[in-house]
Order: sequence, then C-alpha cells, then structure tokens
Amino acid sequence: MSNTNLPLEETLKINKKSNVPTSDIDLGKVVTDVSATWLTKPELTLLWTNQIAFNDTAVDYNKDLTERLALGGDRPQITQTIKDLDVTINEHLSYVKDMITKKYKKKNATSYYPAFGIVYRNKRYAIPSDQNTRLASLKLMLSGLVAHGFEADEFGTAFWQPIHDQYELFVNNASTTDGNVSAKVSSKNTYKKELNKTLRALINLIKANYPDTYKAELRTWGFQKEKY
Repeated sequence: MSNTNLPLEETLKINKKSNVPTSDIDLGKVVTDVSATWLTKPELTLLWTNQIAFNDTAVDYNKDLTERLALGGDRPQITQTIKDLDVTINEHLSYVKDMITKKYKKKNATSYYPAFGIVYRNKRYAIPSDQNTRLASLKLMLSGLVAHGFEADEFGTAFWQPIHDQYELFVNNASTTDGNVSAKVSSKNTYKKELNKTLRALINLIKANYPDTYKAELRTWGFQKEKY
C-alpha cells in the first residue's frame, strides 16, 4: 500500500502567519514520514493498531490541519473589513447627530439618540463597539432614519443600508469561521492524541528491534525526537 498522506508545504506558503502551533505542523510532517516507512515494514507490528490504521489517522490529521490553516487564513481579512467598517461608522455618526439636532434642537437631541441605536457609553454618545450589539444598533439606525424622515438625506438610508448589510455579512462570516476553526481544532486534537500514542509505541518497538542502531533507525523513519 502506498502512503496517501500529503505534505502541508503549499498551504504553509500561503499561511506563514497562521496561529496554528508549529508543533502541530511538525507533527504532520513526522507522521507522514513515519507512516511511509512503517508501510514498508510489515514485520514490525503492534497488537492494538496497524500500519493502515496509522496512515489513515495521519491522513485525517493532516487534512484537518490543512483545512484549519485555510480557515485561519481567511479570518484576518474578515477582521480587517469589520475594522474598516467600524471606522466608517464612527466617522459618520456625527452627521446623524447633526440631522437630529437640526430637527429637534440641541436640548432635545439626546433623547432621540436611542431610536437611532446611539447610546451613552464612556462619557460619550456612540454606537456600541461590541459587534453583535453594533449590528443591532445599525438596524435601529435604519428604522430611525425612516421614522424621523431622514431616509432621503445625504447620510440617510442610501448611506447606512450598505454599511449595515456589509457589517451583517462580515460579522456572520466571522462567527461561522470561528465555529469551523473550533470544530477543526477539536477533531485535529483527537487525531493528535492517537498519533502521539502510536509514535511512542513505535519508538519503543524500534528500540527493541534495533538495540544497537535505534538512533539511526529513528532518523531513517523520520522521527525528530524520542518523546511524543
């Protein structure tokens, strides 16, 4: 049987700044090499697992790790887009406040702010910074603009609707990405535990079968250390 485990080099080139631990990536390389060698040595056996099962687990581990890297690679772009939208929201909120002040006078303006999603926090009136709360406030902004007759203004519905739609899209994308990453991390760690157990057993097996040359044999197999 041939080793169907694939290397991670291409994915790693794309995700050099990924927050996947280096040890996980190193393990992916080790299990690929060890599996390839073990498949050629059917005489070396373990009672509770075998070459094919180990190779399958190694393939699944590297698959999850590659997908985790790809998912993590999307997250910075999503985060940056949300940050850019936050800047736009913060910079243009003053125009909405001005519209409210002109229509309802300065002394009454703040009493209308909640209808537009504007709240008093940290000694100032603003749209909440928490993403989910901010999205809810943007929905209030849209309904407030219509309810108070500002929908046709320069900074009315035509300005705020696209911002709301983009913000909703990217906040949802962020949530979905984070959930998918968590799922991949969980399954990856399950495979990792099983692989490490087998690697430890194989090291002992190699030491038992090659008592005088086991260090060289371990290197031939692709082991990078003697403890896993």
